[in-house]
Amino acid sequence: MAIDDSAVSDVLIVGAGPAGSHLAYLLAQQGLRVTIIDKQAFPRAKVCGGGLSRKAMDLLGFELGAAMHQPIAGAILTYGNRDAVLKEMQPMAACTVVRSEFDKMLLDRACAKGVRFCPETAFVDAVESTDRISVTTSRGVLHSRLLLAADGAASAVRNRLFGKDLVSYVPALEALVWPEEGVLERFGQRALFDFDGMPHGYGWIFPKRDHFNIGVYSPFGGAALRQHLDRFSAAYASLQRPRKIEYQGYIIPLANRRRQFQRGRVWLLGDAAGLAEALFGEGIYFALKSATLAARAIAADGLRADSMAYSRLLRRELLPELRAANWMAQLVYRFPKLTFSHLVLNQRINQDFAGLISGQMGYRRCLLKTVLGFPRWLMPSKAPDPDSLLA
Repeated sequence: MAIDDSAVSDVLIVGAGPAGSHLAYLLAQQGLRVTIIDKQAFPRAKVCGGGLSRKAMDLLGFELGAAMHQPIAGAILTYGNRDAVLKEMQPMAACTVVRSEFDKMLLDRACAKGVRFCPETAFVDAVESTDRISVTTSRGVLHSRLLLAADGAASAVRNRLFGKDLVSYVPALEALVWPEEGVLERFGQRALFDFDGMPHGYGWIFPKRDHFNIGVYSPFGGAALRQHLDRFSAAYASLQRPRKIEYQGYIIPLANRRRQFQRGRVWLLGDAAGLAEALFGEGIYFALKSATLAARAIAADGLRADSMAYSRLLRRELLPELRAANWMAQLVYRFPKLTFSHLVLNQRINQDFAGLISGQMGYRRCLLKTVLGFPRWLMPSKAPDPDSLLA
């Protein structure tokens, strides 16, 4: 059905993922007229590891309820399932979600505030005029004061209006694994990070309500991800003889090459802006944080086309953390075995790595402490017996 709408919204958001829906909610709280469009109907499947840090939950500011699949109270840091250390993290450091459920919950929350949602409505093009931007969609033309793009790593808005070369990305591969009876219960409320999961990267095992999400990633990219994932999963008895397994690939946007986040009435958020971090490839927190900063910028400057408040906030509050995460990734994954034995197994330092997972430790602070602690990690550390940690 075509959209017939001559009214002008205050804000039109493209993409109903975490950044788009959270921003819509925040702007509706300000009393603005907000419309979200998405090329898909909701709920929809979304490829993602589905790990949500404590700091991301705190940023949302409400209980996830049934959308939380598994609370995470511990992190297993290992190298090829040979050496390992378990870091207990209390209070709950993170949780796992399934993105189809999590994203729908955030969208419903926004719509309950009066946000208008147009599903199965794809962005095509946009043209600015003196007081508005007119957006051509697959279902007609919409008008707004600002166009905010939260349409993911392959953003149609970014590709059309900023160029296809603005953001650089790397591939990742995950598998959804439904294990044998009792395996999930034995694995418990822990997330596993294997620094030998793939060359110059890591592998993860995240427990969900009825399955595992496992995957491999490297900030340097790489080929033959399926081979790396198969090698990684073969090291763990918990992943053998699955009842069902599904493979899914995606891209992680690690850098905004020109650090361009605004152009006139168009702003980029989250993955569309290239705001994932390089150490773990995590993007949900940074998507939510960019939405929070965009809402603050609009609260301060209104809907002005010449406002650069959003970019200033990103440069002050978000980009320094992403740069530090990139430096951490370079340090950890260039020489992963050496880094694991000297840093990750070091009891004084691995607590900081666990803090990165929960969000209790910032990337800049962790990088500074790691550099200043250089003399302490010259000697390798010994891991505890992994038999007590891994199933």
